[in-house]
Amino acid sequence: MEEKKLNVGLITTVSGRWPTELPTKRHHDYSAWLADNFPTMNIVKADKLAVDMKDVEEVIISFRKAAVDLVILLLGAFTGDNAASLIAEELKVPVMIWAPYEPSFDGGRLMANSLVSATMNAAALHRLGYKAHFVYGDYTDSRVQKEVTQYLKVYDTIKKLKYTFLGLLGYRPTAFYSSTFDETLIRQKFGIKMEEFDLKVIFDLAEKADPAKVQADADNIRAHENVQNLPDGHLENHSRLVLALEEFIRQQGFNALILKCWPEMGNLKFTPCGAMARFADKGFVIGCEGDMDATIAMLIQKYLTGKTVFMSDLITIDEKANTALFWHCGQAGKSLKDPESDFIVSNHPLAGQGVAFYTTLKPGKVTIARMSKIGNEYKLFLTKGEAIPTQRVTKGVMVNVVMEEPVLKMLYKIVEEGVPHHYSIVWEDVAEEMRLLCKVLGIEVIE
Repeated sequence: MEEKKLNVGLITTVSGRWPTELPTKRHHDYSAWLADNFPTMNIVKADKLAVDMKDVEEVIISFRKAAVDLVILLLGAFTGDNAASLIAEELKVPVMIWAPYEPSFDGGRLMANSLVSATMNAAALHRLGYKAHFVYGDYTDSRVQKEVTQYLKVYDTIKKLKYTFLGLLGYRPTAFYSSTFDETLIRQKFGIKMEEFDLKVIFDLAEKADPAKVQADADNIRAHENVQNLPDGHLENHSRLVLALEEFIRQQGFNALILKCWPEMGNLKFTPCGAMARFADKGFVIGCEGDMDATIAMLIQKYLTGKTVFMSDLITIDEKANTALFWHCGQAGKSLKDPESDFIVSNHPLAGQGVAFYTTLKPGKVTIARMSKIGNEYKLFLTKGEAIPTQRVTKGVMVNVVMEEPVLKMLYKIVEEGVPHHYSIVWEDVAEEMRLLCKVLGIEVIE
């Protein structure tokens, strides 16, 4: 499915009995800042200052034509409730009410009174049942820049979720009840579209893969990676699988995949960990073990940051050091490797039925999250920490994280809340953005 840009409408308003010089300057300066700082979004700027309701109606027509997803109502100076109310009623999109600081007082007349207008407008929208957000301060203020950026990133992520077409290859592994999911609830809550295919589709494509391309891919890995202890044919199977997945994604137009990665794939010596890692480095999310809800968290973190994400298990904790060791079989992208760590291409660390990567992951701030359907509602498990240099203590990929909260308390919270065992990790602090996204979507956060 084709990715869509976020369309953000900007209207600057002022009631007719207020001076227009300041609102005019604000409309120019704020629209220029938005255009300069959000080049991947469509900033739809109103052609002129909106002084009366005729002006507002004309802007609404232009915004509707541009299919805006969010309206920024910049209060150039005092504006009654009629403008905000009509925009929300007619466009049915969220409204961000932005009140810049009041200009310095000089003993003369009040020049803007935007703050009073903002509180009035927000109260009116709440009474009418429309979603309103509030930002207070000038665009030159770093706090304000952060707030606006967070809102736009969150709505951009929500739009990307709505235009995500996710391919399901198989359902869940044997006895993994926590990988079950509710397709209609996911579509209602996140907008994600999905379609299911049998694993045989991939096996057939792998069998038909061009032998020359298979050999070239396998030879390239042998030439550039540290390949150890791989049985004959495993690396060629890995290359066949990569080529098959590429063709499948091209044919269907998928934006992400979820794999039932065992037992069938392993039985045919096609365990996909290494292939999934390579797709991760291309920015393409593939969730493993049929885990839909963890994959949703991966997609959210990917869309918020543009960075490679990693689905992991939490295999042990050290209460004294307040660390949690996150590990998985070998599907982390090479871009996440600790520069000081070896990178080994080898056999699957548990089943020995296909290619996986062995390494430790890089230090840095991390956000750890998982969406979970608990009861009939979605909840987000969310926590943060600092990934530290890690010694590889077992086969596979792993990283040790010093948690911000007491690690034992976190562990008990996971179990008490019924949060399943996979977690998405991204190397950036986006906890505030994820909280805001959940606020917009009406999702409870477990911290």
